[in-house]
Amino acid sequence: MKVYEILEATKGILVSGNKEDDICFFSQDSRQMKNGGMYIPLKGERFDGHDFIESAFQTGATAIITAKDVSYPDKIVIKVEDTYQALKDMAIYLRSHRPVKVVGVTGSVGKTSTRDMVYSVVKQKYKTLKTEGNYNNEIGLPLTILRYQDEEVMVLEMGMNHLNEMSRLSMIAHPDVSCITNVGTAHIGELGSRENILKAKLEITDGMKDQSTLIINNDNDMLQTVDLPRLNVVRVGKNEGASIQASDIELFEDHSTFIVHYHDQSEKIWVPVQGEHNVFNALIAIAVGLELDISLEDIKKGIQEFELTKNRMDILEKNHKTIIDGTYNASVDSMKSSIDVLANYKKRKVAILADMLELGSYSQQLHEEVGNYVATKEIDVLICIGKEAKYMYQKAKEKMENVYYFTSNQEVIEQLDQFLKNDDVVLVKGSHSMNLKEIVEKI
Repeated sequence: MKVYEILEATKGILVSGNKEDDICFFSQDSRQMKNGGMYIPLKGERFDGHDFIESAFQTGATAIITAKDVSYPDKIVIKVEDTYQALKDMAIYLRSHRPVKVVGVTGSVGKTSTRDMVYSVVKQKYKTLKTEGNYNNEIGLPLTILRYQDEEVMVLEMGMNHLNEMSRLSMIAHPDVSCITNVGTAHIGELGSRENILKAKLEITDGMKDQSTLIINNDNDMLQTVDLPRLNVVRVGKNEGASIQASDIELFEDHSTFIVHYHDQSEKIWVPVQGEHNVFNALIAIAVGLELDISLEDIKKGIQEFELTKNRMDILEKNHKTIIDGTYNASVDSMKSSIDVLANYKKRKVAILADMLELGSYSQQLHEEVGNYVATKEIDVLICIGKEAKYMYQKAKEKMENVYYFTSNQEVIEQLDQFLKNDDVVLVKGSHSMNLKEIVEKI
């Protein structure tokens, strides 16, 4: 991005430097600077990025935007009113001034795995940029767009906790194609109802032009109700009403297969990860591929080559046990999907489940729902940890024999040897702040 473009985008003032210079790297972290990069100091609750301007120059930055008066005559310095707004303005400018298509991906669960699968399909034909890690919010999304070099497609993950947040992301990214994986109960404590979650997810369409494509999981009860005449709505799923439909789903311990039907055609698809939820992710990736004129052969190849982002349902083989590491985060829907994966194994099955957080007044009801679900899935041992997981334990205890309750990870760690045997398959899952990684490490 040229300096004069940054000035135009931000309405900033060039304090020093050449407006014809090119900036090819942007970061809000002074420790991650690269030579020739621009440092964007943001003000947070605990730190003010302006305090690290000197450090950013020492680690390679040649340019900064700043809301404070600073003097670096040999560097590119652009003065703006608000660096956070300037970050968004630069991303909006770049998005609208480059020949690139944008695919937006959101949903209560499955955003990251769907994003990765869509990326794996799209890159078969196009030079593609995708969101890395959890850069899916109002800081991460603009920074992802600013990574653009000469790509033809961007696959952007978009997350939110509150109403109007997704709308702001959509007005930055202006997706040509948007995907909603599902509407569940994640963040229901903040949003108050699933109806509000649906409303929040549909804000992804706010920045879309008329006749753009919205791809939705039509098997989801909330998404089934979507009616947006101004958009081309593509529905995927197992049930009737889907224009891209899956049948003959077979779930194995390390992969899945299904037949996809669309436009009077049928084709067998091989997915290199387990779980029915990944069949739905594959359907969305197929829909995106077709929308971008990618051949079915390339779409199939992209799905076969798909790799999950680390820390999202990692399968570990350690100490004569198979560990399903779901410690990154948890909601009712991701809990159920993970339990389904565990239930698909033929070996002895142990579930270690902890609190799901941010559920507000729905917490008891939703923990009981998970407890009831485990009890229907022929899981051999259930271990519940945490204040809210007590409801899970109480519900499962009504139908299961080997159910145990602990208040802390440490109590479980001290007694793990009593619960686990060689060749067990062990699912460990709960909200990130429950720190279940320490149990995974112990196993």
